[in-house]
Amino acid sequence: MKSFRPVRNIGILAHVDAGKTTLTERLLFAAGAIRSLGSVDEGTSTTDSLSVERARGISVRAAATGLDWEGVSIRIVDTPGHADFYAEVERSLQVLDGAILVVSAVEGVQLQTLTIWSALREMNIPTLIFVNKLDRTGARPAQLMEEMRRLLSANIVALQTCASVSTKQPSIISARDSVRAKQDVIESLANVDSEVLDRYSRDAEFTWQELDDCIRTHTQAGRAYPVLFGAAMVGVGVQEVLNAVVSYLPAPKGAAENKLSAVVYKIATGGPSGRIAHVRVFEGTIERGHAVQSASTDTAEKVIRVARLSVQGKYESAERLEAGDIGTVAGLQGVKIGDVLGSAYAIPKPPSPLEPMLTARIAPTSPADSNRLFQALRQLEDEDPLLSVEWLDEQKEISTRFFGAVQMEIIREMLASRFNIDVTFSEPRVIYKETPIAIADAHIEYRERGYAIIDVRIEPLPLGSGVEFASEVKAEEIYHKFMKQIPQIVEQSRRKGPRGWEVTDFRFTVFGGHSKYDLGTKPGDFKIVTPLALELALQRSGTRLLEPMMDFVISVPREYGAAIHRDLVKMRAQFSEPTDDEGRLEFRGRVPFAETFTSTATLYASSHGQGVLRTRFGGYAPVEGAYM
Repeated sequence: MKSFRPVRNIGILAHVDAGKTTLTERLLFAAGAIRSLGSVDEGTSTTDSLSVERARGISVRAAATGLDWEGVSIRIVDTPGHADFYAEVERSLQVLDGAILVVSAVEGVQLQTLTIWSALREMNIPTLIFVNKLDRTGARPAQLMEEMRRLLSANIVALQTCASVSTKQPSIISARDSVRAKQDVIESLANVDSEVLDRYSRDAEFTWQELDDCIRTHTQAGRAYPVLFGAAMVGVGVQEVLNAVVSYLPAPKGAAENKLSAVVYKIATGGPSGRIAHVRVFEGTIERGHAVQSASTDTAEKVIRVARLSVQGKYESAERLEAGDIGTVAGLQGVKIGDVLGSAYAIPKPPSPLEPMLTARIAPTSPADSNRLFQALRQLEDEDPLLSVEWLDEQKEISTRFFGAVQMEIIREMLASRFNIDVTFSEPRVIYKETPIAIADAHIEYRERGYAIIDVRIEPLPLGSGVEFASEVKAEEIYHKFMKQIPQIVEQSRRKGPRGWEVTDFRFTVFGGHSKYDLGTKPGDFKIVTPLALELALQRSGTRLLEPMMDFVISVPREYGAAIHRDLVKMRAQFSEPTDDEGRLEFRGRVPFAETFTSTATLYASSHGQGVLRTRFGGYAPVEGAYM
């Protein structure tokens, strides 16, 4: 039997500077979880705890807090808004049962807004929309509603209207107090509910209880999206947001007596408690003193300490975490971000991940700090695995991966403040990949200090397929425990192909080989033959170079269309003929990331600053004429 408790696990997400952390602070204050208001600008907000966050006024890591409202415990995950830290947002999405998307009433739907919205819809996370900054000059709630219907969804439901904006205390009116606004709610719900449409067509009356039930049903099903208005900086509309979270977003499902299903979404290192895993439990229980099995590593480790996120936003020591809980676990030294504890059966599938597209080499200003730097970066990699820290033997240098220049600067500041290491970065380079061109086989034997023979085949797969593994050998040919190692060995070995880049989009099949205990076969023997077999097969196949691509939409005034057209051709963009909408041309297509990385400023200059550019990662594509 499933248990339902008065809990909401929600995330607050937004484009940078839309007011996400300020809203979190106001929610905590309104509920009495904090006694005084912190400030993002002054570096005193509750969820920005890192020194670099307080200094810069931006969120770098996801932070969880909590409050109590109307008898419901609301756990809040405040996520970064800057695009360079979007991976942190992706990791947090698996934790959530519902979300609040914050949109600025001035800037409107921005690039990161669209990226977040796409991920929320991919995971079908019930979502409220909070239109913030009504107090700011230039607030345009009416136009923004139309923009959100066009760019986000036609099924948004405005629960309020704005009486006055761009004042120190903007005024909002509940749809319950406006006949016209109630009519708009009914019309919006008619888009998603056939019964409402039928009754609306017959001019039937609706009670607010009926409408509330309908909004709740379709919000929790991911078909409708309630919209609220306010100004978090001055506290307008904050209590209404809390009421909407309790009324419309779902409680966690699950039961303590079920089989454990939990996920690690964050790792904290360097504190007095050592390595701490932040987890969300979907089913079952994690108990202090008991062993927990990691499905990702196939190992079990004993839980030393457990802490549950409380309504005061603190982690309180507990005996156990149960289904629906967010908390921390000490003692799991082997787990990494994304690891599954128990079984994955109840964990939502994460969104399609974005990958860093830039790499740079990093060096200490003092050569004596090289080893300390590598260890510090390994610790930061624990907290953000996509850094992919690598020691380059030939160059005696360290490389890392990044999403952008802001993240590079944050890493520089974190190394200085946390580890007292000053560093310099090389000029960032775009990360390419490579993929096999043809089917190729390889046969490798090892007989010197052990015994292992392997026959492998690689086959190209369609772009975006990733890597697949297959075996056509019997257990008596290669013992199971050795075969089990091979996919992990290939994962390590494919990081550097013949052209120096990660190899992807291929199937790796073991179709022959031998292991013999009486001839001295050891597990390490297949760590020798497998990389050699992959290397030989790739040499025989040859590889094609792949580059990261960005899907784009550019909207410019008609008079700048010709200039933008010329720029796009120079940038090797693939695009269709632009559409004309009320004097603005809209170009859609794909462009190599390397071009956007260096030429985005040109597009803005060509439109005299009046162009609107939206981009998102569009996968990898072959570089014309680039073969081995």
